[in-house]
Amino acid sequence: MNPFWLTLVDKEFYAPLDRASNVGETYAPGTIPDGWSGSTDGVWTCWRPADPVLVEEGWKVHVSTRPERVRFTLDTVAAACFDERLVFKHLATRLFFEVFHHKHVDRAQAGKFCTIYPPDVATARRLMDRLSADLKDEVGPYILSDRRYGDEGVVHYRYGAHRSRSRVQSDGTDLQLVRDGHGNDVPDVRSAQFVLPPGVEDPFSPPVQPHAGPILLNGRYEVTGAIRHSNGGGTYRATDTRTGRTVFVKEARAHSGFMGDGTDSHDRLRHEWAMLERVHAQVPGLCPEPIDLFTEWENDFLVTEFIDGTGFVQWVAANTTMGRLDVDPARQSAYLAEVERVLAGLRADLDRLHGIGLRFGDLSHGNVMVLDDLRVRLIDFETANPLTEKPHPMGTPGYKPPPALVEAGVEDDEYGFSGLAQFALFPLNQPLERDPAGRTELYRRDLEQVAPVPEDLWRSATRYHRATTVKDSAPTHDLPTAAALDADPEGALERLRAGLTAGLLAMARPDGRDWVFPPSPHGYTVNTHCLEHGTAGVLHALRQSGTGIPDDLVARFRRDALASVTALAPGLQNGTAGIAWVLAELGLDDEAGAVLDASLRHPLSLASARLAHGASGIGLAHLALHTRLGGDHRLAFATRIGDSFVHDVEDSRRLVSDAGVPGLASGLAGTALFLHALGEYTGETRYLRGAVALMHAELDRAVDGGANGMLFRDTTRTRNLPYLWEGSAGVVLALTRLASTTGDERCARTLPRIVSTCRLICTVDPGLYSGLAGLAYALAEHAQHFGGPDERWPALRVATGLAKYAIRHPEGLRVLGAAEERFHADLGSGGAGVLLALARVLDGPGVRLLPGPYTP
Repeated sequence: MNPFWLTLVDKEFYAPLDRASNVGETYAPGTIPDGWSGSTDGVWTCWRPADPVLVEEGWKVHVSTRPERVRFTLDTVAAACFDERLVFKHLATRLFFEVFHHKHVDRAQAGKFCTIYPPDVATARRLMDRLSADLKDEVGPYILSDRRYGDEGVVHYRYGAHRSRSRVQSDGTDLQLVRDGHGNDVPDVRSAQFVLPPGVEDPFSPPVQPHAGPILLNGRYEVTGAIRHSNGGGTYRATDTRTGRTVFVKEARAHSGFMGDGTDSHDRLRHEWAMLERVHAQVPGLCPEPIDLFTEWENDFLVTEFIDGTGFVQWVAANTTMGRLDVDPARQSAYLAEVERVLAGLRADLDRLHGIGLRFGDLSHGNVMVLDDLRVRLIDFETANPLTEKPHPMGTPGYKPPPALVEAGVEDDEYGFSGLAQFALFPLNQPLERDPAGRTELYRRDLEQVAPVPEDLWRSATRYHRATTVKDSAPTHDLPTAAALDADPEGALERLRAGLTAGLLAMARPDGRDWVFPPSPHGYTVNTHCLEHGTAGVLHALRQSGTGIPDDLVARFRRDALASVTALAPGLQNGTAGIAWVLAELGLDDEAGAVLDASLRHPLSLASARLAHGASGIGLAHLALHTRLGGDHRLAFATRIGDSFVHDVEDSRRLVSDAGVPGLASGLAGTALFLHALGEYTGETRYLRGAVALMHAELDRAVDGGANGMLFRDTTRTRNLPYLWEGSAGVVLALTRLASTTGDERCARTLPRIVSTCRLICTVDPGLYSGLAGLAYALAEHAQHFGGPDERWPALRVATGLAKYAIRHPEGLRVLGAAEERFHADLGSGGAGVLLALARVLDGPGVRLLPGPYTP
């Protein structure tokens, strides 16, 4: 599910679009014949006769339209379907139509208004011939997942499932299925291009030959690479074949990319061209040089100078030293001086732009490029407009002034400039906007560990966030002050823990329709019962932190777990293995055994070695429940997994090829952690030897960062990852246990260089799996095994950095998750994960992140 959809219904939590109450105009055919019935299916209204003819899969017909032609198009489609007695559906309301045509909607679904299900090719052809004639003068967006019927028009088609069928995947998501031309189940691909299953041929169009050679736009611009795509159109790097110059090309798809102001992509592209021409004529060099504006096929294209620089986000990520405990003061001072230089250049550019009577509009981290010499260039003038007019409604969250400041006369560019200064120091705009009282002192405490922030820079970053009171009614739990965190860190963290606990319990909905605890967007694509994104994870964190779980929450979790067990994947994080573990923690032993046995029988249980969704995590759960509930079959299954891993470790090829990004989730560290637990419990040294061999292979994937320690990178090999689920903290967790148990020399020698990369007190996200909380957890684990009190201080210090993410609410403290748009409770990225990390730091090794053998 597209996260954009999930932010339109509720201001506090992610919620499905079809839960919206303010949906605008409701659509229905003007006349409905007798014997036809309508029903709601999410955002769709479906119509069917009393005796519908339905098939499992086949050709589906889609019709697009424009907002002002919705009624005519619907009545025309409905009349044809009523005559042919064909099942069809259409978007149910004005809101749903606007979302399916929005700039930020999933391109694979965009543009569809009506969907029709003809049972065979002949009926589909007859229907499309009729609709093409009846709608011949209509225009609408091209549906990217389909082919258009004929050379123009609004009628499209694709081959796919008529009755939804799916198969759960290892990660807990559902794979939509369709039968191919040979009768085999294959993925029902729903992408932004027309795809046919194997063995299925298009009966409505001759075979389309793939484009040969380079794409040449306007007979001149040779596209050499795509930069980004949205429903509004793509952006590309190209070569001007007349001059040899590298250029930037921006596409605007016809009748697509609508925004709340009623403009579409064409409108905004032409407006941007006008702004670029005006700026370039008056202040050359201030904007990318405009080169060309043309229409090819149905789409508009804008061509400008290509700005060869580094995006502001990437520049900050590559250079920042802020929030590191071990950084050289001179290095931090040098970074701060570079930030001042970059912002000074940006200030000068803004002043020149304002001097000709224009504002930039969306001054945010995505629209500023930093050149090698630290000069800046503004890009994307889509929202630029005269200062005498109201600012454009489009903008980036965290960079557009909230209504109260707009009423006070704060200009968009000034607020955006302050937001960029914030981002260069602390990428936490949203918490500061939502709850500024006392927050800047928490930020400054973490930023000035080794060198002070220049006062002018600090004023720029905090200019609009100097409030001292909370706007809502008095909160029951306040944020700790910087002074309290320094004077009594454990006491302050205990109060933070109490506030987060209260906040989690207050958000619970025992009778909730979609969830018990508010999930992240991933909860809607996986399930809202599991360990990583659902009820299981929140209850686990509460229990590990010493909180009594209300009976109604336990009862609801039990019901959901038993009702969903056959539909879930078997894995630890998003499936039955993790749910069974939490059921056992809650004393529901019979239910835990039944649910775990389902993971044992699942065909995906041995499909992967990985910890998060594969055999390593399932093995840990079986080992944990064996020691708690007994059952030799559980230990036998765990040892069966371990034996297969040890066998594969001998040549390591299968395990290494299966491994994802280094860390716990899909890396070799997670598999090594399972082998370590199995070896410790059984006393079989072969499992420990296998674990050490896997950790050596994981270390082989590290990058030597010199003074920055040993680094682990993402799949692109460009981004350093310090996190628990992916990156250094996860490696530290496994390496710590192995080094302390086996005494392996390489593990022990390498460990300090990786631990140093985890000593951060500021990350974009607060979460356990991919944020600051996970670093605190890993450092606490390391302190337990190595160094004693001296090593506990970094864990405690990093944990105190979590205070700056908490947001006050009358019923407790909350945290914003990874997208920084809505509150959620998930163990993986929400409040539950922060709570678990605090419990580990404060309460010690009895707090468990993962299953393992129970000890009396």
